[in-house]
Amino acid sequence: MSTLSVPAVRTLRPGLHLLETEVEDFDVRSVVLVGSERAVVWDTLAHPSQMAPVARLVGDLPVTVVYSHADWDHAWGTCGLGRATVVAHEAALARFASDVPSELDARRRADPDLWRAVELVPPEVTFEERHVVDLGGAALLLHALPGHTPDCIVGVVPEWGVLLAGDTVETPLPVVNDGAAVPGWTKYLERWRDDAGVAQVIPAHGRLGGRELIGETLAYLRALLEGASPDPGEVPPFYEDTHRRNVRVVADAVKPPG
Repeated sequence: MSTLSVPAVRTLRPGLHLLETEVEDFDVRSVVLVGSERAVVWDTLAHPSQMAPVARLVGDLPVTVVYSHADWDHAWGTCGLGRATVVAHEAALARFASDVPSELDARRRADPDLWRAVELVPPEVTFEERHVVDLGGAALLLHALPGHTPDCIVGVVPEWGVLLAGDTVETPLPVVNDGAAVPGWTKYLERWRDDAGVAQVIPAHGRLGGRELIGETLAYLRALLEGASPDPGEVPPFYEDTHRRNVRVVADAVKPPG
């Protein structure tokens, strides 16, 4: 049977905590935001056991879960939190009736002991473009940012200068599932790259940084759109495979007909 590790907790400032771990062959992080009236868990990782550190971080506060998108490594730990209001883009709700349970079924067939504890929790509050979660003393503003998947969102806490990027920004390079979505993806990213109120960018995968991280993802995606194969440098095998696939997927989407 495979195992999944309990995340390490890293505190960036009062009320802003990272839960960082690895699943399979890549790193992933969740973010816990704690205000005076409410806590938010931004992504619940891959398994309910990985939510074990949350209780001591949030205390007795009511909890809202936000899915940056509905991929398995971001949304399968929710049942480990007990009662929580779950918020996501409306396209994420549709995925809970299609690819999300299909992915869980496949993983259960491969490793039933590991995945039997997962109970899928679909979002009960959905939005199309924007939504606000009041933490008390700060607010989490949610914005649609389709690209990696149609249901991708970002979250910004203006009072803290923090952008939660999910999989819309990633180092060493992002994962492109639909080449046709890349032009829109880059336009959305430009908006946040140019937002002087964003001081810190927290992606779900890769390193933390400032708005230069957005610029790196933008440069990579633009190079793909221009028909280039940007050199990813020395990267782990997961990203080597991802880069080769990205080049193929975008080329197929932008090539002229005929």
